[in-house]
Amino acid sequence: MNPALALEALMLHPRYAELAAYLRAHAPVHVVDQVDAASVDAHRLMTDTARTVFGESNACGLDAADVPGWLRLPLLDTVTAWIGGRASTCRHQPDPHRPRPVVAAAWKPGLIVCHACTYLTALPRGSDRDRTCDACGRVCAGVEHGDGIHPGMVQLGPLVYQYGVCGDCKPITADPGPLSATQTAEQDRPRGTGRARPRGRRGRGRGKGPRR
Repeated sequence: MNPALALEALMLHPRYAELAAYLRAHAPVHVVDQVDAASVDAHRLMTDTARTVFGESNACGLDAADVPGWLRLPLLDTVTAWIGGRASTCRHQPDPHRPRPVVAAAWKPGLIVCHACTYLTALPRGSDRDRTCDACGRVCAGVEHGDGIHPGMVQLGPLVYQYGVCGDCKPITADPGPLSATQTAEQDRPRGTGRARPRGRRGRGRGKGPRR
């Protein structure tokens, strides 16, 4: 079975929380501490970015089942590709065995970058790709026509995963569940033209795997 599908089935199992607690209790303490620290830093990165770009953060906790399949499966595919050594990375080569906050994007599958290299996930402003909904695939007319992309982020452990949706495809959930495996921050209104720009310098970087 595809690793992402297997992980999805596990996270959707009614006893997943019990299994996760068991594994956490039996994992080496230093590993748990490193993952926890990276997850806290990733959450801070997500909320700080939301406040910087949107002026506020509406981050909330979600159960895996509350994250729609179009977002959940690519997120898990990115996680499993990174753990399995199949993902492309920035030149700093973030390693899942040395947890730290990392960033990925729905529109650049298979790419994992560190915080300093989030510019590698940028799309040309106003391009068709920049105006494409990651949920339904529709190319929006643009915010100047009242039809812009609403950027959002979802966090799973140390990974912050970016996405953008059209007005018809948001919010990703109408009734957020309790804090569990994922957290999300979503913007109510499209800002500017196309997606919010990632912070950091522009350019290209070299890393493991093909350039993106």
